[in-house]
Amino acid sequence: MKRRDFCKALVCSAALAPGLALPRAEAAAKSQTVGRAVPAGNYTMSFRSELSQMDIEHEYYYSDSFFAHSSIQYDHQLALATLGMVTAAFNTWASDAKYWANGNVGRENSLDAAYTKLGFGDVKYRYYDVDVGKAGDFVGWSTARKTITLNGKRTTIVALILRGGGYGGEWVSNLHTGAGHAHSGFIIPVHEVFADLKNYLAAAQQKGELGVVKLWMGGYSRGAAVANLLAARVNRELSGLERENVFVYTFATPVALGPQDYPDLQQDYDNNHNADGSLKESWGESNIFNIISSGDIVPHLLPEEWGFHRNGNDRFLPSTRNEEELEDLNEMGKNDFGPTPLDFSWLATDKETDEVMLRMEEYFISRENYHEKYEAALMDMIQCAFIRSEKEVTQNKVLDDGEVIQRLRTLTHLKNMDYWKISRAVWAASTMSRAVLKRVDAENIPIRAQQIVVPILAVGLCYGLESEAVSLIAKYILMFVSMRSAPDDAIRAAFCHHCENYIALMEYYAPSEHCMEATTRT
Repeated sequence: MKRRDFCKALVCSAALAPGLALPRAEAAAKSQTVGRAVPAGNYTMSFRSELSQMDIEHEYYYSDSFFAHSSIQYDHQLALATLGMVTAAFNTWASDAKYWANGNVGRENSLDAAYTKLGFGDVKYRYYDVDVGKAGDFVGWSTARKTITLNGKRTTIVALILRGGGYGGEWVSNLHTGAGHAHSGFIIPVHEVFADLKNYLAAAQQKGELGVVKLWMGGYSRGAAVANLLAARVNRELSGLERENVFVYTFATPVALGPQDYPDLQQDYDNNHNADGSLKESWGESNIFNIISSGDIVPHLLPEEWGFHRNGNDRFLPSTRNEEELEDLNEMGKNDFGPTPLDFSWLATDKETDEVMLRMEEYFISRENYHEKYEAALMDMIQCAFIRSEKEVTQNKVLDDGEVIQRLRTLTHLKNMDYWKISRAVWAASTMSRAVLKRVDAENIPIRAQQIVVPILAVGLCYGLESEAVSLIAKYILMFVSMRSAPDDAIRAAFCHHCENYIALMEYYAPSEHCMEATTRT
């Protein structure tokens, strides 16, 4: 039996551990239900593919019985179904035609279709109606529910799925570490999502008896970091939800906390290691599972050497240089992931990603130095990469120097900077841009790269960063935003972050081949 077939054939059969219902509202209408049970089987979900620049369909197995066992039991099928949901939660590629617009333009359409197929109702969306160029410490998310009979009991499954792709300017918050020891850009959204979840549960209880409540929570990348922290607060503060009924699966999960930070957001903290830092022989008990590709650089940010870790159990998917496995994975890519599949042979190994991180640590020196010297500059550079006006989207407009100056004066950290300093930086950036574009792709320069290169360079120069450093940072931003090739270790490590990589590895490798630390198969 092939590994991917084995993974899909896993059957969950553990008995339900007793759970407590949320408090009953006085006027609860017991007969009212939302959503419906659905037959176990394969369901098609869509996801945004940055590689193919389109929305791609993929099948996942789903069963309501996933929630009939304790959440502390790792369930590979549930993990795969969660991966389908969190990738469906990306802003759709089709909605980019209204990139600059506020309001309902279909950013949530893939997730909405998935909820409908799986029988969920009462769906609420947050921040999907916001201009994709908007920056800030927020995160997109949704809530939905279905009330069914599970193991003979009235049971409500509440889904909380956080957005982790296609969110544009929200990327700026990923670089907002703040002056303290916890990552501000991940910490701040937790409180808003938690408050909304409490209100959602209370409103649902008022409309009808929920019975036993099961919370299904997932996120990818930025959404994963927030979900990881949120899970701890849910388990700590929502007394009506037993830990065994809170199912948390995160993917490509960045780190956010040091050991002394925010104890209310810590649960099963750094669960892969003993107190002395040595690796455990087996995973400890937890209901939080973080699925991480060994070559993916995003889960390494911020560095563990700076004292950052995750809640719960990290399960590393192997990278590989095994020729047979590469052939299998590439064949899956050709058949399953659209016209531009990943070539798994040029994705980074764990050691190559470690080397990239080592160079970054040497460059930034320390957490404090990063915050003081680079954080604001990088946040504004990234924001320039994602701001797009209607004319830039629909007419491929490239801003002239005067228009770039005006845009830079709207950025969070540049609003009060001297006009002539900004102007001089823009003029210098115009000269530098030709060399940077040539380094990225001499023959085929995408219009997106042409649109953002001068603003990105100008921001770096405004902050007084060395011209070579500005040029290098701009090159990597351009390559990740606009390119499909992988010319060096840093970009190859970044391209491991593509969700196609996670889907393929999750389907190919059995749970027994997951590791407690990053690894490469040879």
